[in-house]
Amino acid sequence: MKIALIGYGRMGRAVEQAAASRGHEVVARIDVDGNPEGRGITAESLNGAEVAVEFTVPEAAPANIAALAAFGADTVSGTTGWYDRLEQVRAAVEGAGSGLIYAPNFSLGMQLFFRLARLAGRLSEGLDGYDAYVLEAHHRHKKDHPSGTARRLAEILLAELSGKERWELGPPDGPIDPAVLQVTAVRAGEIPGTHTVGLDGPDDRIELCHEARGRAGFARGALAAAEWIRGRSGIFTLDNMLAEKWT
Repeated sequence: MKIALIGYGRMGRAVEQAAASRGHEVVARIDVDGNPEGRGITAESLNGAEVAVEFTVPEAAPANIAALAAFGADTVSGTTGWYDRLEQVRAAVEGAGSGLIYAPNFSLGMQLFFRLARLAGRLSEGLDGYDAYVLEAHHRHKKDHPSGTARRLAEILLAELSGKERWELGPPDGPIDPAVLQVTAVRAGEIPGTHTVGLDGPDDRIELCHEARGRAGFARGALAAAEWIRGRSGIFTLDNMLAEKWT
C-alpha cells in the first residue's frame, strides 16, 4: 500500500517505521510548515498515495482531510480537537466519495480500555457510594488538555452513570458538584500517555489504568486502520473497524 504522511513529527516518523515493517511504502511526507491550510496537498505531492495518515494539529486537520479527499486519498486522522467541524469534513469526504477513519487514540489496547471503562461504569451503577473520575498525563509538548482520549473516557462514563450530568476539567475552586465528573490533566516531561479511570467508594478504590510505553502502539493501530479504510467510502471510527472483531 502506498502511504502519505501528513505531519512528519514524532508520530509521523513512528508510522513510517511501522509501515516499513508491514511491507508498505511511504511515498509522500508533507509536514505542517509546508502545508498552510492544506494547500501543500496536491496530486503531485501525494505521489500516488492511496491512503494518508494524518497527525497534525486541530486547526489544520479539517483542511487536510478535505484536500486529501479531493485528490482521491482515503485518510486516517489521529489529530484531536477538530471534531466540532466534523459535519464540514463529512460533506467534503462524502462529496468526494473517499473514506475517513478518525479516533482520539489509535492504540488498539486503548480501544479495549474504552470497553472496560464502559463496563466498569455500568457495574458501579448497581453499588452505592462509588464516585468516578478520570486522570490523564502526557508529555509537556501536547497542546490540548484534557486529551481527546480523556474526553472520550468521560463521555463513556457519562453515558453509564445516572448521577453525573457533565464533565469538567478540574478540580475547580470551591466545593465540588457531585453531579460533575472530574477530569484532571497533567503535562510533564516526556510521558507518552497514561489514562486512569477511578471509582472511589466508602471502603475502597478501584482504578483501571492504560499506560502507553511509547508511540509504536499508536502507529500500529493507525496502520491497521489504513489497511481497513483503503477503498471504503464514508466516515468511520475505530468502533466501526473493531465491530468486525468485537461484537
